[in-house]
Amino acid sequence: MEKKKHFYIFVLVLLLGIPATLITYLFIFIIDNISINIINYFSSSLLIILIPGLGGLLVGFILKYGNLSAKGHGVPLLLTTIKSEKTGLTKSDLSSEGLATTLTILTGGSVGLVGPIIELTTGITDLVGRYLKLNLLDYQILIGSGAAASFAAVFQAPVAGIIFSLEVIHKDWSLKNLFYTSIASFSGFYIMNLINPQYNYLFQSDIKMENPNFNQYLFILLFAFFISFIGWLFINILLFNEKIFCSIEIPLYLKPMFGGLLVGYIGYHYIQIMGTSSRIICSLDQFKGGINLLFFILLLKIVASGFSIGSGGSGGLFAPMILIGLLSGLLVGNIGLIYLPVYAINPLLLALFGIAGIFGGLIKAPITGVILILELFYLPNLIIPLILISFIPYIILNLLGVQSIYSPTLFKRKL
Repeated sequence: MEKKKHFYIFVLVLLLGIPATLITYLFIFIIDNISINIINYFSSSLLIILIPGLGGLLVGFILKYGNLSAKGHGVPLLLTTIKSEKTGLTKSDLSSEGLATTLTILTGGSVGLVGPIIELTTGITDLVGRYLKLNLLDYQILIGSGAAASFAAVFQAPVAGIIFSLEVIHKDWSLKNLFYTSIASFSGFYIMNLINPQYNYLFQSDIKMENPNFNQYLFILLFAFFISFIGWLFINILLFNEKIFCSIEIPLYLKPMFGGLLVGYIGYHYIQIMGTSSRIICSLDQFKGGINLLFFILLLKIVASGFSIGSGGSGGLFAPMILIGLLSGLLVGNIGLIYLPVYAINPLLLALFGIAGIFGGLIKAPITGVILILELFYLPNLIIPLILISFIPYIILNLLGVQSIYSPTLFKRKL
């Protein structure tokens, strides 16, 4: 009987690449593309201010008449769910989250897609696990495997998907968890690659660098402190906005609308901050703009994401965090080239370091950050700098008492 049960779990985990890929395809290739077209169409019109407000109003009605689980980003809800097989996500939770996220993204809300993709994939495993009445350990295996499959499908990085699940979702590196998350992760990677072999979430560039010299190591350390500050700023702006919107005494459904209008106003002046910003993320190597533009997009993306999530909008934080990490590296890298050429590092390389720093500082997943960059860009001679840039923000933000951005206790589920 025990062998039969393990066989069924093995088959379920092996097949998780299918829903992970389908959900990824739906959000990235359909919903995000429609959002980009809407934003581009209205980019030069004052209507661009109103469109995120309309989306926020519709999300507000979902929160009022549907389910409050649709508010904010979904990974914290997943981390609460995994603690017990008795209570978890419902079909109503998943449909509310999916619809609210879709509306927020379609209308230009400054949110991401990766978190909702992970939540919806794991939501399916949650429902299946409770339907089959699995014990807590087997239920957690399904949840963690769903996260690994969806991460691998989105980033096309199966090893990083395994590490993400173990480091962030399971928080348990047992051989059993490693075995099943490996199967799920490679399933998500393979099926996504089968459907669209040309797909890449991040920009593709043949970045090479010799082993850093002493001066460059100093610059890397300086950047590690800078990305720590950016991470601290981002999470505190999110919390500040949530506090402000919670304290405003207006009807529930109007709060995301006001957040959306604020995003629209910023977007009217800097259209790059609207939506998932996926076009910048996947073509950063072609970014044209000076230091001033980089600075304003970085700062305003942080502010706009705070308005979208803090007001009750629905969506993920992965994309905003990745963009913030990339822009931070590009900004500091270009400043270095101009003012400190002896210490400077290729700005695109520093942009990748920025992703690793954000993973370490905000997600509390420094190993995932290192592995993700190594896996996608193959930079084996830069392992030590990547470790430094991932673990220094992790240590600094821990010393400052900053919780993981995915901590279930960090954000509220009420307005």
